[in-house]
Amino acid sequence: MKKILLVFLLLGALAFTLLVLKDRSSGGEGQGMGSLADRNHLSQQSLKFMEDLRFKDFQHAASYHSTEDRKKANIPKKIQQWFAVKPEQLDIMRYEILKTDIDSSGRRGRVKIKTVLKILNSDQIKEPEMMLYWFKDPTEGWIMELDSSL
Repeated sequence: MKKILLVFLLLGALAFTLLVLKDRSSGGEGQGMGSLADRNHLSQQSLKFMEDLRFKDFQHAASYHSTEDRKKANIPKKIQQWFAVKPEQLDIMRYEILKTDIDSSGRRGRVKIKTVLKILNSDQIKEPEMMLYWFKDPTEGWIMELDSSL
């Protein structure tokens, strides 16, 4: 009887281990693929970008994009499109990273952010989620995709 119970416990532990390993290798939910250093870098860069938006430093916010995109970056217009409010009426109160993913090639990443913002001169508070998309350029490093992010 004890041997049968021990066999079932071992089979259960093996099944659980295989399930956990399968979920980690699929790259679906959780932190995704990619190196820990790259995920941490993307998370930190995304937080810095959000801080630039919070303090309305749109010129520095454009610096996370490619050299070509910096020339045409109109961050205030993108903010108005995304949040449906003029940038001068927007008070970004706080933000947090929900998830950072990197694809299996290690060249594309995305960062999901939850933002809490207040529309000035009103009592309206919104909590939108946004996704910032990044790609790894061989010469410039990690670059935010301007059009798909904001």
